[in-house]
Amino acid sequence: MTGAALPPAVAPARRTSRTLAILRGLIRDPVGCTALVILSVVLVAALFAPWIAQFDPLEQSRRMILKPPSLTHWFGTDDIGRDVFSRALYGTRVSLFVGLMVVVLTMSTGGMIGMVSGYVGGWADTVIQRLVEILDTVPSLVISLFIAAMLGPSVQNVIIAVTIGQFPRFVRVIRAEMIKVRMHDYIAAARVIGAPGLRIILTHGLPNLMPTALVLGSLAFGVAIMIEAALSFLGVGTPPPNPSLGTMLAQGTRFIGIAPWLIIFPGTMLTISVLALNLIGDALRDVLDPRQR
Repeated sequence: MTGAALPPAVAPARRTSRTLAILRGLIRDPVGCTALVILSVVLVAALFAPWIAQFDPLEQSRRMILKPPSLTHWFGTDDIGRDVFSRALYGTRVSLFVGLMVVVLTMSTGGMIGMVSGYVGGWADTVIQRLVEILDTVPSLVISLFIAAMLGPSVQNVIIAVTIGQFPRFVRVIRAEMIKVRMHDYIAAARVIGAPGLRIILTHGLPNLMPTALVLGSLAFGVAIMIEAALSFLGVGTPPPNPSLGTMLAQGTRFIGIAPWLIIFPGTMLTISVLALNLIGDALRDVLDPRQR
């Protein structure tokens, strides 16, 4: 009985040590550490936007129309006198929220379906993969644009549209990894002692697939931010007057010749966020799989 009770007590410590090892690996990687610092700064700025922003992002002023960057308005003002710095902070906040929700929903739903499909196999696996392949034949941006246009512009609808667009990749990759995991001897041993399939998936499949899911999630985070900006740029994303980096870019294109700061600063915030997430994804891949180095 003592030997049987030991593994559950040891498992949390192992998971904690695994997490610490991943963090140490990221910190030791120069590119990953730099990207992690940049992303942390962006996250803190977006999280504390109400305290960092000097002006209300929706406040208009006829006297401050298209003013260049200054000590008062760090990123200048737009065509109706709104502070670009405040709007960029709040727009980044919206983008990060959308990206985070997309990653959580995609990892939970797509990951679970992928694990079940890879573990069960048979006709259920075939049906799931045929449906996923149908979605995968269309670019994710096109799927997201079509769904967002049908549902109408809102943050919630953008999350739904982008999640459906990113869904096939998670299902296919996690399924492929689950097929490898189910071939191991400890899976066969769990089946022999009568462990339910769902328990095997959660206790053996999930921990082994977490590294792959983390890399996919970090890359999907950046893609989700880009697609949210693209949808907002096209007018089917975050509805105005709510700040969004994509909407700011769309509005700034009309004044690019006389007020380039309307494009430069939102574009820079978007680029920095996506680049940091992609670099973290690459660093995670190297940390979790040394053969990739």
